[in-house]
Amino acid sequence: MKPGRAVLLSLATTSACIISYEFLDQPIARFCSTIDGTIRCISELITRLGISTPYLVAAFAGFIYLRFVRKNKILANAAAFLFFAVALAGIANDLIKILVGRSRPGLLLSHGVYGFKPFTNQYYYASFPSGHANTIAALCYGVGVVMGRFKYILMTIALAVMASRVIVGAHFPSDVLFGAYLGVVVTELIAAGFEKKGLLITRQPEKAPPQPVEKTNAV
Repeated sequence: MKPGRAVLLSLATTSACIISYEFLDQPIARFCSTIDGTIRCISELITRLGISTPYLVAAFAGFIYLRFVRKNKILANAAAFLFFAVALAGIANDLIKILVGRSRPGLLLSHGVYGFKPFTNQYYYASFPSGHANTIAALCYGVGVVMGRFKYILMTIALAVMASRVIVGAHFPSDVLFGAYLGVVVTELIAAGFEKKGLLITRQPEKAPPQPVEKTNAV
């Protein structure tokens, strides 16, 4: 990601989170608390896609198999890249959770609490940023970097998980927005680190063989 685009993305995300916090988070949380039936059931299933443990285990096992059994360095690098993307994005996310200590929608709905309690590790004050949104954004962005295709499918999956976190009442919209942003940024930094170290994570397009030059006789 070019520096200019990174700055614009950061400014846009920060502005959107502030606007959402001031004007959107509370009414949306209250509205989502009224959602029941099929939509909530589907959301509770979709939201499980944001759990990081299966991806970390799969990426680690994939790296071991691809590196030492298949001996395919590029695919092994890709597995390692996805592992570090999800893991490090999650660590950064958890650190911010503790520093910020934002109350979850449940406290707003039950006790009218809407604010922050910094430097705490309590579940009900761990709303910002969303860990599930962070995980799915890091994973989908990372898979997109590795495969170089299926961008819209991956984006749809990520957005569905992000929306599900709001619908089930686990997070406010600004939580999932910043969580996803953080996942993308960390993944982009890791991709840049792999590139700097010369560790390929995707197959390079094969170069076309040079075409023979036709000789022309001078008249």
